[in-house]
Amino acid sequence: MKKERVNFYKYFPVSEEDTSWGVFIENVGSSVVLEGENYPLIGHPNTHYFTWEKGRYLSGYQLLLIADGRGVFESETMGIISLSPGSMILLCPNVWHRYRPLKKTGWKEYWIGFDGDLASRLVKGSVFNDLLPILMIKEFQEIQNLFDIAVSYSIEEKPGFQQIVVGILLQIFGHVQYNIKNKTKQSRSFMNQINLAKELMKSNKSENLDVPKIAQELNIGYALFRKKFKEFTGMSPKQYQMQFKLNQAKSLLLGTDMPVKIIAFETGFESIYHFSKVFKEKTGSSPSQYRQIVMDSNKSVLNQ
Repeated sequence: MKKERVNFYKYFPVSEEDTSWGVFIENVGSSVVLEGENYPLIGHPNTHYFTWEKGRYLSGYQLLLIADGRGVFESETMGIISLSPGSMILLCPNVWHRYRPLKKTGWKEYWIGFDGDLASRLVKGSVFNDLLPILMIKEFQEIQNLFDIAVSYSIEEKPGFQQIVVGILLQIFGHVQYNIKNKTKQSRSFMNQINLAKELMKSNKSENLDVPKIAQELNIGYALFRKKFKEFTGMSPKQYQMQFKLNQAKSLLLGTDMPVKIIAFETGFESIYHFSKVFKEKTGSSPSQYRQIVMDSNKSVLNQ
C-alpha cells in the first residue's frame, strides 16, 4: 500500500441547530497506518480511543470504510471477521467492539461518527443489521470519494459544514444500499424483472391488481416475486400500484380542472366513493379538500 501519511481527525461540538436536523456529525477522520505500526494512532479523546485488549463502547454511531490494507474486527454480536479493501463497518451505540489492521499490511481507513433523533431510523432502514454490521463493497471508489469530500469540509469547518457532511453521510448510505442490492448478476436480473413489473402495473388501470398473473408473465414464482419486489422497492406490489395511482391523482387534481369523478375513472378506481375513501386514508384529506388546500397555499405564497 502507499506510504503517504494522510492522517486527519476532528471531534466536533454540536449546536442546537445541528441537532435540529435529526442527524448530526460528531467526528470525521481518515488515517493511514503503516506496516508494523501500532494501532490505534495516539491523539484521539478517551471516549474514542481504545486498545485491542480492552476494546471499547461508543455512545453514538460510526460508519467506517477500509480503503486499503487488511485487518480484523470483533464485536459482542459476532466472532472475528477479516477486513479488506471495501469493508464497511457500522458501529452502533453501547455495543462492545474492537478492530485493527494486520501488522504486515497496515491499512487506510475513513470514518464518520454521527448520532441524533433520526439516526436510528437511518440505520434501521439501511442494509446493515445487528447480526451483520460489516458489508463488503466491491466497487467503493465513489464511496471513498464521498469520505474524502467529508474530510475536506471538516478540515475547513466553515459555518454549515455539519449539514453538508450529514448530506454526504446520507449519500454514502445510499451508495451502500445501491451496491448491495445490485452486487450480483442474479440481483440485476431480478431488478430488470421488477422494472418490467412496474411498467405493467402503471399500464394496468384496474384497481384489483392480479399479482400472480404478473409474476406468471415474468416467469417468476408468486412468492418469490412478492419477496423480491418488496426487497427492491420497500413496498408490496399492490402498495406500489396504489401509490402510483394516488400520485397520478394528485397530479391531475393540481394540474387540471378535471372533476373528481373523472380523475377517479382515469386512475382506475372502481368508484368515486372508493377513490375518495382511499385518498383520504392515505393523505388525510378528500380529493376536493386536497385540491383546495394546495390552491390556497399557492395563492398565499404569490400574495406575499
